[in-house]
Amino acid sequence: MSVIIGYISGEEQKLTLVNGLIHINDEPQPIKNVTQEEIDAFAAALEAAPEGDPEGQEAYRNSKRIAFLVELLSRTFGDECSEMLEHMIGNLHYRVLTYLGETDDLDEYVETKLSKKHGHMHLHEHEHEHHHEHGDGCSCCHHDH
Repeated sequence: MSVIIGYISGEEQKLTLVNGLIHINDEPQPIKNVTQEEIDAFAAALEAAPEGDPEGQEAYRNSKRIAFLVELLSRTFGDECSEMLEHMIGNLHYRVLTYLGETDDLDEYVETKLSKKHGHMHLHEHEHEHHHEHGDGCSCCHHDH
Protein backbone atom coordinates (compact mmCIF):
# COMPACT_ATOMS: atom_id res chain seq x y z
CA MET A 1 0.00 0.00 0.00
CA SER A 2 1.35 3.42 -1.01
CA VAL A 3 0.54 6.64 0.78
CA ILE A 4 1.15 10.18 -0.47
CA ILE A 5 3.57 11.89 1.90
CA GLY A 6 4.15 15.15 0.06
CA TYR A 7 4.92 16.92 -3.19
CA ILE A 8 8.02 17.97 -5.06
CA SER A 9 7.54 20.27 -8.03
CA GLY A 10 3.84 19.48 -7.86
CA GLU A 11 4.41 15.73 -8.20
CA GLU A 12 3.02 13.36 -5.58
CA GLN A 13 5.64 11.55 -3.53
CA LYS A 14 4.45 8.08 -2.55
CA LEU A 15 5.84 6.11 0.36
CA THR A 16 5.71 2.32 0.47
CA LEU A 17 7.26 -0.20 2.85
CA VAL A 18 8.86 -3.04 0.86
CA ASN A 19 10.48 -5.90 2.77
CA GLY A 20 11.02 -3.64 5.76
CA LEU A 21 12.62 -0.84 3.70
CA ILE A 22 11.04 2.56 3.04
CA HIS A 23 10.65 3.40 -0.63
CA ILE A 24 9.64 6.80 -1.96
CA ASN A 25 8.41 6.61 -5.55
CA ASP A 26 9.79 3.07 -5.75
CA GLU A 27 13.30 4.18 -4.72
CA PRO A 28 14.73 2.74 -1.48
CA GLN A 29 15.52 5.41 1.12
CA PRO A 30 17.83 5.41 4.16
CA ILE A 31 15.00 5.71 6.69
CA LYS A 32 15.19 3.23 9.54
CA ASN A 33 12.74 1.54 11.90
CA VAL A 34 9.42 2.45 10.27
CA THR A 35 6.71 -0.16 10.71
CA GLN A 36 3.71 -1.00 8.58
CA GLU A 37 1.55 -0.21 11.60
CA GLU A 38 2.90 3.37 11.65
CA ILE A 39 2.23 3.76 7.94
CA ASP A 40 -1.28 2.33 8.35
CA ALA A 41 -1.99 4.72 11.24
CA PHE A 42 -0.75 7.63 9.10
CA ALA A 43 -2.96 6.53 6.18
CA ALA A 44 -5.93 6.30 8.57
CA ALA A 45 -5.21 9.82 9.84
CA LEU A 46 -5.26 11.10 6.25
CA GLU A 47 -8.60 9.37 5.66
CA ALA A 48 -10.02 10.86 8.87
CA ALA A 49 -10.01 14.42 7.51
CA PRO A 50 -13.09 16.22 8.82
CA GLU A 51 -16.10 16.54 6.53
CA GLY A 52 -16.60 19.77 4.67
CA ASP A 53 -14.52 22.06 2.52
CA PRO A 54 -12.22 20.03 0.21
CA GLU A 55 -9.46 22.65 0.54
CA GLY A 56 -9.76 22.46 4.33
CA GLN A 57 -9.56 18.67 4.16
CA GLU A 58 -6.36 18.91 2.10
CA ALA A 59 -4.87 21.42 4.55
CA TYR A 60 -5.69 18.98 7.37
CA ARG A 61 -4.03 16.13 5.44
CA ASN A 62 -0.99 18.29 4.73
CA SER A 63 -0.61 19.09 8.43
CA LYS A 64 -0.69 15.33 9.15
CA ARG A 65 1.89 14.79 6.40
CA ILE A 66 4.18 17.40 7.97
CA ALA A 67 4.03 15.65 11.36
CA PHE A 68 4.74 12.26 9.73
CA LEU A 69 7.66 13.65 7.70
CA VAL A 70 9.19 15.26 10.79
CA GLU A 71 9.04 11.85 12.48
CA LEU A 72 10.65 10.22 9.41
CA LEU A 73 13.34 12.90 9.38
CA SER A 74 14.42 11.84 12.86
CA ARG A 75 15.11 8.35 11.48
CA THR A 76 16.78 9.39 8.24
CA PHE A 77 20.43 8.92 7.38
CA GLY A 78 22.12 10.79 4.55
CA ASP A 79 21.96 14.36 3.34
CA GLU A 80 20.10 13.74 0.09
CA CYS A 81 17.16 11.98 1.72
CA SER A 82 17.06 14.49 4.59
CA GLU A 83 17.02 17.39 2.13
CA MET A 84 14.21 15.77 0.14
CA LEU A 85 12.09 15.34 3.29
CA GLU A 86 12.84 18.90 4.40
CA HIS A 87 11.84 20.17 0.96
CA MET A 88 8.53 18.32 1.19
CA ILE A 89 7.92 19.70 4.69
CA GLY A 90 8.54 23.23 3.40
CA ASN A 91 6.19 22.73 0.44
CA LEU A 92 3.45 21.30 2.65
CA HIS A 93 3.87 24.08 5.21
CA TYR A 94 3.50 26.68 2.47
CA ARG A 95 0.33 24.95 1.20
CA VAL A 96 -1.17 25.03 4.70
CA LEU A 97 -0.23 28.70 5.13
CA THR A 98 -1.77 29.47 1.74
CA TYR A 99 -5.03 27.82 2.82
CA LEU A 100 -4.97 29.86 6.03
CA GLY A 101 -4.31 33.05 4.06
CA GLU A 102 -1.06 33.69 5.88
CA THR A 103 1.44 33.81 3.03
CA ASP A 104 1.38 37.55 2.33
CA ASP A 105 4.10 38.34 4.88
CA LEU A 106 6.14 35.36 3.73
CA ASP A 107 5.82 36.33 0.05
CA GLU A 108 6.86 39.89 0.90
CA TYR A 109 9.82 38.60 2.90
CA VAL A 110 10.98 36.46 -0.02
CA GLU A 111 10.60 39.34 -2.47
CA THR A 112 12.30 42.00 -0.35
CA LYS A 113 14.57 40.59 2.35
CA LEU A 114 15.93 37.57 0.52
CA SER A 115 16.40 39.33 -2.81
CA LYS A 116 18.35 42.13 -1.10
CA LYS A 117 20.43 39.65 0.87
CA HIS A 118 21.35 37.71 -2.24
CA GLY A 119 21.55 40.72 -4.51
CA HIS A 120 19.10 39.20 -7.01
CA MET A 121 15.58 37.91 -7.25
CA HIS A 122 15.54 34.34 -6.01
CA LEU A 123 11.99 33.34 -6.72
CA HIS A 124 12.53 30.32 -8.94
CA GLU A 125 12.08 26.82 -7.61
CA HIS A 126 14.24 23.93 -8.63
CA GLU A 127 15.66 20.80 -7.16
CA HIS A 128 19.42 21.12 -6.85
CA GLU A 129 20.04 17.43 -6.57
CA HIS A 130 17.90 16.63 -9.61
CA HIS A 131 18.63 19.36 -12.16
CA HIS A 132 22.25 20.38 -11.77
CA GLU A 133 25.36 19.89 -9.75
CA HIS A 134 26.56 22.46 -7.23
CA GLY A 135 29.03 24.85 -8.74
CA ASP A 136 27.57 24.92 -12.25
CA GLY A 137 26.73 28.59 -12.04
CA CYS A 138 23.60 28.52 -9.92
CA SER A 139 24.11 31.42 -7.56
CA CYS A 140 21.60 30.01 -5.08
CA CYS A 141 23.93 27.14 -4.24
CA HIS A 142 26.68 29.35 -2.90
CA HIS A 143 26.54 29.98 0.82
CA ASP A 144 29.29 32.59 1.02
CA HIS A 145 27.16 35.73 0.83
